[in-house]
Amino acid sequence: MKSTLIIAAIALVLGVIAGVNIHKFQARQHEKTTATMVLLQLHLKSWESAVQDKQCPRAQSELMSLKFLSQEIGVVLPLADSQDTAFHQHAVKLEQELDAAASRQCAVSMTEIKSVREACNECHREYR
Repeated sequence: MKSTLIIAAIALVLGVIAGVNIHKFQARQHEKTTATMVLLQLHLKSWESAVQDKQCPRAQSELMSLKFLSQEIGVVLPLADSQDTAFHQHAVKLEQELDAAASRQCAVSMTEIKSVREACNECHREYR
């Protein structure tokens, strides 16, 4: 009876240790994705604010950050980008919207920002 309890206690401890390690591994897998999405959201808000305040240099800087981060989506989600055509199309659409906004330079309006935000929302509706 005692040996059964000892074995059960050891199994329980090993199970808890394995569960914690699996959880940590899965959390590490999503760190880059989460960080990239949080940064995209931060720069989108800052870009919108800069455009509303008519601060062209700041708006251009935020837009360049958004363009760089949009290109990182395929890096942080390589399987989704390479194996899921719809996901890849959403990522390409975001890049296209950002390129279109960049071509307007300081003449960017809320229309371009709404287009970029909509490109983000379309993907999030399907994949969040």
